[in-house]
Amino acid sequence: MSDEKRKKSLTIEEAMARIELIVRQLEEGKLPLEESIKVFSEGMSLIDWCQKKLDEVQAKVQKILREDSGRSWKTEPFKEDEGE
Repeated sequence: MSDEKRKKSLTIEEAMARIELIVRQLEEGKLPLEESIKVFSEGMSLIDWCQKKLDEVQAKVQKILREDSGRSWKTEPFKEDEGE
């Protein structure tokens, strides 16, 4: 399966889990250099893919909120919990 086809079948949760595994593998430092470069590249590609998906979802939510502008809903930037 090509890299693009595999990404299309992934959920964002699956992609994030794969990224976490890649980070652990790289942090352990046990992979040979060429394999480290390969998995690093895969991780960066997955991060880009996740960002695009999140941007798409954000755009959809904002569109829904604009369509319901008669209600008192509004969009605000997402702020992560400061306690985490």
